[in-house]
Amino acid sequence: MKKLRFMCMVIAIMLVVLPLTGCDMTATKGTGEDKTKSEILNDQKTQTGNATSSSQRSIKIKFWNGFTSTDGQILREIFNRFNEQNDKGIYVEMDIMPWANLFEKLAPSLATGTAPELLLMGCEYIPEYAENGGIISIEEFWEWSGLERSNYDQTVQDIFKYKGNYYGIPMQYNTMYLYWNKDLFKEAGLDPEKPPKTFDELKEYAGLLTKKEKQQYGFGIATASSNITNFLWSNGGDWLNEEQTEAACNSPEMIEVLRMLQDFALNGVTPVGMSGAELDNLLLAGQLAMYINGPWLINGCRQNNLNFGIGAVPAANNGNLQVPAGGCAYMVTSSASEEEKIAAFECIKYWLSKDVLKEWSLKNGFPVWSREVLEDEEIKNDEIQSILGPLNKYGRLPFAEVPEYSRMTNEYLDPLFEQLMYGQISPEECAKKMADGINTVLKGR
Repeated sequence: MKKLRFMCMVIAIMLVVLPLTGCDMTATKGTGEDKTKSEILNDQKTQTGNATSSSQRSIKIKFWNGFTSTDGQILREIFNRFNEQNDKGIYVEMDIMPWANLFEKLAPSLATGTAPELLLMGCEYIPEYAENGGIISIEEFWEWSGLERSNYDQTVQDIFKYKGNYYGIPMQYNTMYLYWNKDLFKEAGLDPEKPPKTFDELKEYAGLLTKKEKQQYGFGIATASSNITNFLWSNGGDWLNEEQTEAACNSPEMIEVLRMLQDFALNGVTPVGMSGAELDNLLLAGQLAMYINGPWLINGCRQNNLNFGIGAVPAANNGNLQVPAGGCAYMVTSSASEEEKIAAFECIKYWLSKDVLKEWSLKNGFPVWSREVLEDEEIKNDEIQSILGPLNKYGRLPFAEVPEYSRMTNEYLDPLFEQLMYGQISPEECAKKMADGINTVLKGR
């Protein structure tokens, strides 16, 4: 029904717009009917390249993302360089906003054809927006760009594939990592070079590192259900069954994990009700001893001169470790014209250059996924890259190819996890209600 409503709105808009643009569309169509897709793309690439010299007009495209931390500053610097250096008359207007605001604005803008031409979104959103027609397949990018596709890790490329089509070109890839404040470890009598390795050690260390009189917390957990996943997987449980047709989270493995996390909250070890951004600030202020997050926090730790460590998240007591993997991709929306799509391709090609990918990994700590960059001596000798690179093998994509993921989390999983952390429901109730919510969504397919 969602897809049908979206298409009806698009058709209604087209009925208004087509009479005004029909002549131009006919003229454009006339010269390319007998050409192959490759020839048409090359023609468009040439026309984009000649835009500045022949007509002195710029191709302006809008670009939305949610990189509100220090990584956004670096991203803006890179695209400012692109705007200054590209000779194709392309200007990228970047709008950085909190992710919640982005998604709130995105749906109506897609329905009216006014969405940004270029988007950065996580791989988990591809099924939803591919299904409703909000983003387009961009498989043709590789042929158009002339880049050697095999230079880029195929596993990373594949997390942006849905039903056999690629809807995103990777911008970055990551798993999740444990951050810890080495100075707070020393104050608590703990070895700052030896973070907790297991669930039991995490519980022990978190208690020792909590200082209520100083408003210092031992471990931070944001109230988003995604923060359960690495504990659930490592403990042998899962959200869905293997066929992804039914919930699997009403299990002893889940209940054990939920009890541990609720105990953190009720014992004052973790602050309750905080967002990821708020916990970021607490860590950077020296009031949070341990925290699980992605590599986007590395640059902030450096800028704030935090004496921090980063490494693997604690495994289950039996040594099993699995963590969510993911990343962001550049996606082109259905609002983009052919000319704007090619302009977006130029931006993406610029990003995939060795210098830009290397800069992003060194400044932000994101694992390298380009073979050419992996061979760079500076990358090989970088301490952060040497730590994070080997941890990629523990990563796994949650809710892969489940377009209902957003509805599950927004309507059921996140609210229930928040209730758990405030002590309003028991771990057993939470696990059952989460499973019931997932099944409700799946049955409505």
